[in-house]
Amino acid sequence: MRQAFTLIELIIVVMLISLMSFLVFSEAVQQTKKPDTITPLNLKSVIKTEFPSNEDMEFFCIQNCRDCYIARGGNILPFKGNINLGSNLEVYKMDKNNQLVKIENFGRVKDNRICFRFTLYKNGSSTELIISNDSGVYYLPSYFGKPMKLEDLDKAKELWLKEDINLRDSGNYY
Repeated sequence: MRQAFTLIELIIVVMLISLMSFLVFSEAVQQTKKPDTITPLNLKSVIKTEFPSNEDMEFFCIQNCRDCYIARGGNILPFKGNINLGSNLEVYKMDKNNQLVKIENFGRVKDNRICFRFTLYKNGSSTELIISNDSGVYYLPSYFGKPMKLEDLDKAKELWLKEDINLRDSGNYY
């Protein structure tokens, strides 16, 4: 006559209970996890994480950069995370004469002025931009490398020109 569980039976029961609780709680954590706060330094990585896609995507903001959206495949989806692109946001590109040009007009969406626009292409590249705000100057490369916080606009311009020269010599990437 048997009156107790064996050690192996107890271990199996504990393992099953542990596995079930892990699955239940990990699912609950994933559902309650909010998207990361978008900053100039993590803009590309957060968009890729929150909106995985094999299509070109465009991130744009309206209402003084308080409301942001992702446009992809004909759909516009709201970004539900926090946005911190800084106050007094200014965005620059380089013209064909290698001069910084402030982008004054990103366009409009449903009578709302777009204050910021950033494109991620399906090949992994993105819009090359220089962002200036109250907390600093940021260089967002188009292909390789990570976004960087810099001392001033002149340093960002140097990085832009350096990347442009490197991209012309495709042998640098083989």
